[in-house]
Amino acid sequence: MTDPVLTRRGFLGTLAAGAAVSLAGCGSGPSSESSDPGELTTIVIWDRAGAHAKARQEFFRVWNEREGKSRGIAVRYEPQATDKYEEIVRLGFQTKRAPDLFHSPSAQLGAFVAAGWVRPLPDLVGKAVLDKAAPYHQKNSELVWGGVPYAVPTTAFTNRMVINVDLFEKAGLDPGAPPATFSEVRRAAAAITKAGGGDAFGMLIPIKATGFRQWSVDIPLMAGDAALAQFGLFNAATQTYESAKYAPLLELYRAMITDKTAYPGAATLAADVAINAFGKGEAGMYITSSAIVSSLADLSSKVKAIAAPLPVPDGQKLVRSPMNAGYPYAISSTSQNPEKAAAVFEVMVGDAVQQALAAKAAPPLNGAVWDSAVIKDNALLQQFRPGELDRQWPKTPGGLLQVDGESVDQTVEKLLLDPSAALEPALSGLQQRMQAAYDAAVQRGDVDPQEFRA
Repeated sequence: MTDPVLTRRGFLGTLAAGAAVSLAGCGSGPSSESSDPGELTTIVIWDRAGAHAKARQEFFRVWNEREGKSRGIAVRYEPQATDKYEEIVRLGFQTKRAPDLFHSPSAQLGAFVAAGWVRPLPDLVGKAVLDKAAPYHQKNSELVWGGVPYAVPTTAFTNRMVINVDLFEKAGLDPGAPPATFSEVRRAAAAITKAGGGDAFGMLIPIKATGFRQWSVDIPLMAGDAALAQFGLFNAATQTYESAKYAPLLELYRAMITDKTAYPGAATLAADVAINAFGKGEAGMYITSSAIVSSLADLSSKVKAIAAPLPVPDGQKLVRSPMNAGYPYAISSTSQNPEKAAAVFEVMVGDAVQQALAAKAAPPLNGAVWDSAVIKDNALLQQFRPGELDRQWPKTPGGLLQVDGESVDQTVEKLLLDPSAALEPALSGLQQRMQAAYDAAVQRGDVDPQEFRA
C-alpha cells in the first residue's frame, strides 16, 4: 500500500472531537456481515442524506437484484444525517464500525488520509476509472495527497448567482445584465425589496446553512482573486493567510441584513428554508451551487430562474468561477473485502449512476451525460454546465490545522451577527491565528507546504 505523505501526528486529537456524537443513524456494523453468507458479500456505503442519496439508493436497489447477485455482492446503502455527517464518519472509524465505501467530503479528506482511514485508489481501482477523473486529480486537488488520488468525484458543483427573473423585472432591473459587483448586488437587493412590498426580498444569506462560509462567503471572494483558497483565504504561492480580504463580502452581507434587503432571519436561516423561500418566489438573488436545481425540482417550483455569473468585490473582475467536483467517494482502509469494495466503487463513480442522478437534475461530471436526453433540455441546469471559467478549487490547509481561539466559521458568523463589531481587528486576529497554526504545523512536519502549490 502507498504510504501517505502527511504524518498522522497532530490530527488524531482533532478528529477525536467527533467522538461525542451519537451513533444514532449509523450503520449497524462492519462489512464482514453478509445478507446471505453462503453467496453474497455485503458492501456498506455511507452517504450524506438528501435528494441525490435517494437516487443512489434506488439505483443500488435495482443493481443488487440484477448485477450484484451475479458478482456475489449485496450493497447496503445507508444515508446519514446531513448536518452531522462528518462527525458520524469520524466516530464510525474510531469505533471500528466504518463502512466499506463512503462519501468523503473533500475538505476533510486530507485529515482522513492522515488518520489512515482511506486507501490509495491506485492500489485497487482500474486505470481507466482514474484516467477519467484525471482533470480533477491535479496536484493541488483536495482529492490528491502526496501525489496519490484517494477519492473520485461524481458531480460537478459549479457556482453561480441564481436570480428570479420576475422579481428583477418587477423591480425595473434587467435580468440579462445581472449585478457583477458587490455594490451592484446591494443596489439590486434594495430595488427588489422595495418592489416586493414585504412579500419578496433582495438576497438570501443563509448563515446557518451547512457550509455557509465555504459556499456563500469564500466563493465570491475567490472568484475575483485567483490567488486565494478557502478556509481563511490561504495564498499557496506566498504560503500566507490573507483573511483581511473577507472584509468586502462581510460588509455587503452586513449592509443587506441591516437594511433589511436580505431575506428575514438571516441569523437562523438554514439551507432548506432558504431554498424553499427561493422556490416560492420570495427572494431575488441567491449565491449557490448547481445543487439547487434538483432541490427546486423536488419542490416543484414554478419560479423562472436563471444562473448568472458570480459577483465580485468592487474594482475586481471575474477571473474564475470556483467549483467543486463534488460528492467524492473513497474506499475505507478498514474494509474486510477491499477487492469487492473496489468493484462497487467503480460502479458508484461510473456513468450509470451519473445518469440516475441526472434524472433527478443533479449536475454530472461526464460531458456525454450533460448531452444526454435526460438533461439536455433542462435550461437552468445547463446554465451550470462547467465552462472555461469553472475551475476546481484548490485544497487548503485550513481543515488540517489546530487553531487557537475562534475558528474561521465562528469569526465570520460573529462579524455578520454583530454589525457594530469592527472588521479590521477581528480579521487581523483571524489571520494571525491561522498563520501561526499553519507555520507551527509546517515546522512540526505535520503539513507539507508543497501539497498546496499548483
